[in-house]
Amino acid sequence: MTGRTIRVWAPRAVWACMVVGLAGCALRPRPAATHIDRRMDLQAVLAHPRRTRGARVRWGGIIVQDTVGPAHSTLTVLAYPLNGQGRPRLRRIPEGRFQAVAPGYLDPILFARGRLVTVVGTVIGTKPGLIGQARYIYPRVQVLASHVWRLYRPRRRHWQFGFGVGIGL
Repeated sequence: MTGRTIRVWAPRAVWACMVVGLAGCALRPRPAATHIDRRMDLQAVLAHPRRTRGARVRWGGIIVQDTVGPAHSTLTVLAYPLNGQGRPRLRRIPEGRFQAVAPGYLDPILFARGRLVTVVGTVIGTKPGLIGQARYIYPRVQVLASHVWRLYRPRRRHWQFGFGVGIGL
């Protein structure tokens, strides 16, 4: 190989290695967060429970009740619209209630009443229930993945003013 050939191919080889190396570090979406029907909301499930069965959704809100059973746990959630990261937007109007059914045990301390939760799951239909003495039809979701949010985000405001002298020994 001549010096000219090495000068032409060396930068290309470096770029190729960088592209391959960075491609290996690329973030991939979690499997449970893919193929979500973003148009599917609580009202669509209530209007067409049989037709919407099997749709994958991402819903969230405030946990209003949790029931732990031997084979599964059920969360009753007051639904709110979600932001781009999937966090419930509490300053918006609630959309209704739904039940999230998870196989196995959900810790009632972690999934406590008043906590914010987002679930990704499959619509499994509706179930009649009560809110106080009023009848209510709950859309139900089989949970594939869930995330419990912190209620308050810590504010990171650090203000420092002044003059100083440091002495290192």
